Amino acid sequence: MFKTLRTSHLLVLLLLALTPLFFVGGPSAIALPVIRYGWNLGHILFFFLATGLYCHLRPITGWQQLSQVLVSILAVSLLIELIQSQVGREFSSQDMLRNLVGSTLALFWRARPHLHPSLISFAVLLVLLDLSGFAWTAHTDWRIQRQAPLIEDFEGTAALPYWQGAIKQSQDLVIAGRYSGQAALRAGAFSGVSLAPILANWTGYTGLEMQVHNPGNRQLMLTIRINDRAHELSAQDYADRYNHSIALTPGWNKIVVPLSQVQSAPATRAMAMDQIYRLSLFFAQLDQPMRLTLDDIRLSSNQP
Repeated sequence: MFKTLRTSHLLVLLLLALTPLFFVGGPSAIALPVIRYGWNLGHILFFFLATGLYCHLRPITGWQQLSQVLVSILAVSLLIELIQSQVGREFSSQDMLRNLVGSTLALFWRARPHLHPSLISFAVLLVLLDLSGFAWTAHTDWRIQRQAPLIEDFEGTAALPYWQGAIKQSQDLVIAGRYSGQAALRAGAFSGVSLAPILANWTGYTGLEMQVHNPGNRQLMLTIRINDRAHELSAQDYADRYNHSIALTPGWNKIVVPLSQVQSAPATRAMAMDQIYRLSLFFAQLDQPMRLTLDDIRLSSNQP
């Protein structure tokens, strides 16, 4: 009895210690997607432990009580997400679902006779889907960080979710391989695409090369932005990153960016070339929609 009571007390203390992590702490905004994904899987564990503790202190005796537990978990989950949306975090229905999954698994452990088989089957299916998503994200992060000198050639689709902007695989215009990336840009003050997180370690290379296609019949000014992790976490001052505009002539353009200029771009420090985070390509004051095609973005060791 003493041992059981002590275990319950320790579990209560553990849950109390973990509860603030719903609102503070956790991976930073620039952490790799696999780290953020793994952190969010903690919702399942937390509500598994919390529901298991509740069932230990107040054993489930019928399906009505079980339903009340699940409804309460849903209400608590909604409250957590609403509070998170007010403290700088995003409202996530997926995290609410994870909370219910964790609770359902605990109920399967502590109150199986009162749990409908379809509910536990659904919970197990969601766990397997979540774990497969975690594995896929881990594989994508691993591939991106180990494919140097290649940054993106659009031959696969795994990294497309890492692009911000309406970009997709295309076979219409290709420089190398079978595919390029085609972005549908709207007219506006700033229209473009951005890749983050990107291959982080650019040390040992001298240039960034890419192929960019201008589908129009006139020259356009394309701006290239490159920044590291430190900039991403800062106030993101213009003078603290690499920004350079180049003339994009009609048709294909091979662009070469000297990395020495990237490293020296911040006004008060050197760019951390082993912690590059974002590559952005955009037009200022684009007066009409256009389709921008990109291909074969990579680092080079040749002097430009």
